[in-house]
Amino acid sequence: MNHERSVKCETDDALPSTGSRPIVVEVDGTDSGRDAIAWAYREAGRRGVRVRVLSGRDPGLPADLDASMIVVGSATFLRMSDLADGSTAMALAAHASVPVVIVRPGSSDGPGPSAGRVVVGVDGTGLSEPAIDFAFAEARDRDCGVTLVHAVEDEAGRADAEAMLTSLGAGHADLRVVVSADLASHALIEESAGARLLVVGSRGHGGLSGMLLGSVSQAVVHRAHCPVAVVRQATRRERNVSRRL
Repeated sequence: MNHERSVKCETDDALPSTGSRPIVVEVDGTDSGRDAIAWAYREAGRRGVRVRVLSGRDPGLPADLDASMIVVGSATFLRMSDLADGSTAMALAAHASVPVVIVRPGSSDGPGPSAGRVVVGVDGTGLSEPAIDFAFAEARDRDCGVTLVHAVEDEAGRADAEAMLTSLGAGHADLRVVVSADLASHALIEESAGARLLVVGSRGHGGLSGMLLGSVSQAVVHRAHCPVAVVRQATRRERNVSRRL
């Protein structure tokens, strides 16, 4: 069972923008691919950046592609007939240095409790920190509220979880916190109905395991009612390189 609280704050911290790099979108000829192109152009217009369109027949999208965001349709993303192919979209989301947005065809039965908001999953570890930062930045740019979602094993952990979420959102206007005693994926899918964007984190690793997303991320990509942004946590090596630059 989910439990939510609404929190109103007076100020909103400024977060860094994604800059002027283009939004890259892949064309694959499917309905979801066409939806992805339309979403990418709307997003680019809102951000004032270019759109770079790549064909799904190309060898693949490199993880270090110069882009502010990569957009793919759900059909492309869920095509996993060859897991050994490092160019699969599932691998891309696990390794890309920029957010990967998967656009699903509209499938919501109606607006949910977080309609018109940006929803983000919080697992209480550093894995979700980049996703949280991205979600707040997107909500600021869209002038909408943020819903933070966290799952607990039992009701005993609810109070601490609510305090953690409220602390994470301190200083941000129109914050809603949802603590679920159900699976995290179930809570996120429920909150995604009518939402503008659902944001989840991913931890990139090497090898075959690094080509796959965690169970929560995979579940929401399959079943969410709105576009899903997968925001990867940088590896320790990447963070060290960034500090030296």
